[in-house]
Amino acid sequence: MHTRSRMTRRVAVVAAVAACLSVGAPAAGAIDRAPATPSRPSASETVSASASSFKALRRGDSGTRVRRVQYALKKRGFHVATNGKFGPLTHSAVRRFQRIRRIKVTGTVGAQTWKALGLPLAATKPSPTTTTRPPGVYRHPSAAVERWHAVALQVGWAERDWKRLSCVIQRESRGNPRAQNRSTAMGLLQILYRVHRVWVGPDATILLDPATNLKFGLKMFKGRGWKPWASVSHLCDA
Repeated sequence: MHTRSRMTRRVAVVAAVAACLSVGAPAAGAIDRAPATPSRPSASETVSASASSFKALRRGDSGTRVRRVQYALKKRGFHVATNGKFGPLTHSAVRRFQRIRRIKVTGTVGAQTWKALGLPLAATKPSPTTTTRPPGVYRHPSAAVERWHAVALQVGWAERDWKRLSCVIQRESRGNPRAQNRSTAMGLLQILYRVHRVWVGPDATILLDPATNLKFGLKMFKGRGWKPWASVSHLCDA
């Protein structure tokens, strides 16, 4: 009888101690659980966003973007005019290109076809941007020139070169992408078509596309530095 009473009291004590220890103890897994933090969008998500906002080109359209498609097709051996007009020849060439690349054959240039032609999605709409840049990044005082800052970076120019590049743009074209003269100097950087025709191809007007002009300018810069713009570059701060 006494033995059973002592055992009952011992069980009660153990239960009481266990209950005390459980008070204030974190729930299982609570220590290991960290607060969720928002993740940055992945590169694939960014590309998907660009593709979803891409404005497709179709028969009847015209303009600089159509001309870029035509020039890309011509470089790949397709018989097509480079007049900036999406007519029957361009439509037919696009369909053949899509068939060869196993893209859904529609005759319309969507984001997938544009990218397959080697044209960067980010540069399809070289419009002025108002992005906030970190302190210390140079901004050209002329809005007509500064609006091409982001486009220059997109085609490969380094941020460290923007100060001088923007100065050259200001002195060569004042930021007007359609500037040209009788000597065949064209676009933002006034690239001489008669000198660089081998690079540019048969259609000089592609130099009036801001992204294309800056891209060819970068190619010249990598080969000769600022010498192609020596007449104005020496007036710019390094």
